[in-house]
Amino acid sequence: MIPTVSDQEQLSLLPSAEDVRFYEEHGWWISPPILSAEDIEDAWFGLQRYYAGERDASLLMETGTDWTEDRGNVLRQNDYVSLQITNLRKLAHNPLIAASAAKLARTSEIRLFHDQLIYKPQQISASDATVGWHTDIAYWETCSSRDLLTAWIPFQDCTEQMGPMLVIDGSHKWEGNDRLKFFHESDLKTIASRIKQGGSKMEIIPMTLKCGQVSFHHCRTIHGSYPNQSDRPRVALAVHMQDFSNRFVRSYREDGKQASHINDFLCRKNADGDPDYSDPEVFPVLWPSEG
Repeated sequence: MIPTVSDQEQLSLLPSAEDVRFYEEHGWWISPPILSAEDIEDAWFGLQRYYAGERDASLLMETGTDWTEDRGNVLRQNDYVSLQITNLRKLAHNPLIAASAAKLARTSEIRLFHDQLIYKPQQISASDATVGWHTDIAYWETCSSRDLLTAWIPFQDCTEQMGPMLVIDGSHKWEGNDRLKFFHESDLKTIASRIKQGGSKMEIIPMTLKCGQVSFHHCRTIHGSYPNQSDRPRVALAVHMQDFSNRFVRSYREDGKQASHINDFLCRKNADGDPDYSDPEVFPVLWPSEG
């Protein structure tokens, strides 16, 4: 059974109508503290279990994109951790996060799309720790919807010194974002000069959060991050979520090759033989509650 949000105190933590309008105008929103100290402590335990090699469930295939120790002290990114570790699954399925996403996206259902555990070490080179300007939808070429969104959940207070996620305010409305793929390029200034702003000002907003807060951003919002200059790692779980309307669509890249996502190889196929983005094993429903 999917957990519910029912009591008045919980309901007061969800986005208001004004918050939803802010999100639609700016492409991002920061929640009040909605996670408890126990939620975060359990997530830290899950992180430690994951890096120690423990698994509660296995994926059907190796994704080939995950950080491993032989890659050294660089930005770590590990995908689909909520499908493998129960502690991290609990965080990704938090009902306040899912209900907030549903309100922001104005959808009746939120399903998981995928998730990423991101560990940014402190005091390492910019080339190893910078996340270049990009949009999430650029990597989700097979999605029919343009209302997908991401919840970014820090495991500690996230100050500007820690290299938090940066978003470009209002950029979800700009043209040309659907192919903005510079995640692995570290020169943010050079990338910025290549972004089509349509005459809009490039206002960069750091997602500085207190532990327990969650930031949300639209799938077309341009974002990235600088290196972590603090004295400890910056850890977060990014939970990518799809709205009710999202389905697989065939898409082709500029070189003519058909686009695909790792999801397409993990999930079941529908009656047409295409990836089923409602497969409950890979894309569990996070909201609403049953019924």
